[in-house]
Amino acid sequence: MELTLEETLNWLSAEVNSFSEMNGSLTEEAFFQVFTDEIIAAGEIDNADRCYFKKLGMRIDGYGSDPIDSDNELNVIVADYSPSETIENVNKLDIENVCKRSANFISKCLSQDFINEMDVSSPEYGFADMVRLRWKDISKIRIIFITNKSLSIRKTEFHPSPVLGIKSEFICWDINRLQQYKNSGKEKEPISIKLEDFGGAISALNATNPNDLCESYLCIMPGDTLAKIYEKFGNRLLEKNVRVFLQARKKSVNDGIKTTLEEEPGMFFCYNNGLTATSCNIEKSLTNHGIAIDTIDDFQIVNGGQTTASIFYSSKRNIDLSNVKVQMKLTVVEEKKSQDIVPKISEYANSQNKVNKADFFSNHPFHREFKKLSDLKSAPPAPGSNQITYWFYERVRGEYAETRQKKSTPERKAFDNIYPRKQLVTKTDLSIVLNSFAGYPDVVSKGAQKSFQHFSGLIREEWEKQGSDNKKFNDQYFISSMGKVLIFRIFEKLVSSQEWYEKGGYRRNIVTYSLSKLNIILRQKGIELNFEKLWKNQSINEDLQEILLLIGREAQNHIENPPEGTIKNRTEYAKKKTCWDLFKKTDIKLPEKFDSFTIKKSEALKIRKEGIKIKKMDNEFSSQMQVINYGGNFWTKVLEFSNQNNLLLKNDWILLRNASSLPKSISKFNDRDWKNLLKLLERARNKGFNK
Repeated sequence: MELTLEETLNWLSAEVNSFSEMNGSLTEEAFFQVFTDEIIAAGEIDNADRCYFKKLGMRIDGYGSDPIDSDNELNVIVADYSPSETIENVNKLDIENVCKRSANFISKCLSQDFINEMDVSSPEYGFADMVRLRWKDISKIRIIFITNKSLSIRKTEFHPSPVLGIKSEFICWDINRLQQYKNSGKEKEPISIKLEDFGGAISALNATNPNDLCESYLCIMPGDTLAKIYEKFGNRLLEKNVRVFLQARKKSVNDGIKTTLEEEPGMFFCYNNGLTATSCNIEKSLTNHGIAIDTIDDFQIVNGGQTTASIFYSSKRNIDLSNVKVQMKLTVVEEKKSQDIVPKISEYANSQNKVNKADFFSNHPFHREFKKLSDLKSAPPAPGSNQITYWFYERVRGEYAETRQKKSTPERKAFDNIYPRKQLVTKTDLSIVLNSFAGYPDVVSKGAQKSFQHFSGLIREEWEKQGSDNKKFNDQYFISSMGKVLIFRIFEKLVSSQEWYEKGGYRRNIVTYSLSKLNIILRQKGIELNFEKLWKNQSINEDLQEILLLIGREAQNHIENPPEGTIKNRTEYAKKKTCWDLFKKTDIKLPEKFDSFTIKKSEALKIRKEGIKIKKMDNEFSSQMQVINYGGNFWTKVLEFSNQNNLLLKNDWILLRNASSLPKSISKFNDRDWKNLLKLLERARNKGFNK
């Protein structure tokens, strides 16, 4: 069900109010966080740090990342939030003022006197100092305007003036664009490219057979066209799950590609492996020279990021690309098939490169398993209530809102009672919390996407270590994970209410550093958090609150006072491993009030072992029921297919023959046989069995 503009506004307002209430933050701060989470997911930027500064003629609300980590682009964020329940308009004059005020502030950042007027511990001081230090490296300034209003000018692309000679670009995310993104159903905002805007249609050869699942084309992409497309869309072109590897930086331009572009541009097609790309739809025409592709919708480069970036940066050095041609394999995948097929194209296209399989984690079975646990495990009622609730794990982005939207008004009230908004956990939420407790606060401080990529590696490694049973990911794992989420969120709200905390400061950094430090302190004492008690109470007690706030105060002091010789920007300092290494060594005097919220390590180990034992029994029963439910006729077909394709050893043949007689032959099987039958089925499917 698609959201109307009014429903999008209502959804956004509800998210902002919920975030503000859960974290104890100002509405404007909550709006910044909620909206930037959306544009990060859409691929507009990789990270967003709040940095509010407003004086006469100057205004910014935040920034993306350090320019050296963002293709030498300075991403400045300006927010305009209205509490109105109706949609207001933004006009051309408003946009001009946004651009002028942000440009004025950026220009002022080059003045040391201006910087010295700021509080040295404030985010705006750190941002200004970073701009001054990075100015010579900045190639473009992107002014990103986020608002819950509607842009009411005919031409949506507004071109601001350069800032002290550096090209500027204005990007508007208003309520209309947010609505389009939410309704697209995509994890990221789709990119639609009209090739006439970038140099003209590209030649293509159809490489599709009649029975193929997808259309495939071999294309010739002019170097100039590719450079212009990358200049417009940047890393949004690079398939999100492998962006950690493909992310193109000026410093990593391949020397071989560079030499060919400069000395033998006509040989580029021969020497370079080209690109592998996907699309959900194309528009093409037939010319005297064959097929010409005019439009590519949801264009994503899944292999060839370094080639793309190298060509772009060569164009910036005024290298002539007119004779450069790039081969491109373009696969057109229907939207309903893209979730299954595109990740495989990404993985296989990158199989000869050093791409960690964790980069394809968004489609990993861990999410399905964790979602299953969240669906089955109810939370105890709150004190004085009989209402059973559930934590809602959002495996697919937007799943919570979509599920709620599909229900009638009376059903929504029941849904809100059973799945309260405060118990919604997204994939990135989970990664931020579990990385914090695992001792990676520097990674968490780099933003949701970097945190998720790191979490991906940890979970995939553990998943593969566990084998097909994956007994570790059980009820106890889910309970402890939600307990950690609970602590994280309550602590965020506690920090917001402290006198020593400045609104809009380094709350996320304080929280993640404190929880990492807490875990070290508990480990040194031979104790662990009592997650069973946390789960039962769905809250944390006063002793834990006191301990956390004492650690939090120390964390803030540490982050706000980087040692000599380190970066002055506190937000950027918190992203450095040096910051965490030093805080790990910090001695913090704490009262001995641990007994009320901890248990001995040996007791915690016993609980985990019991969870593994129960999960093992569940797995065995699940495998047995799955095999039996397929039925004897199904297993006869598996046997015939496997036999015809020489897939079976003698024992495999006997096992499948017995399965063909199910349910009569059930007594012939042991626990191991059920799992082996499922492996034989997987083998057959990998070889083409599709019943």
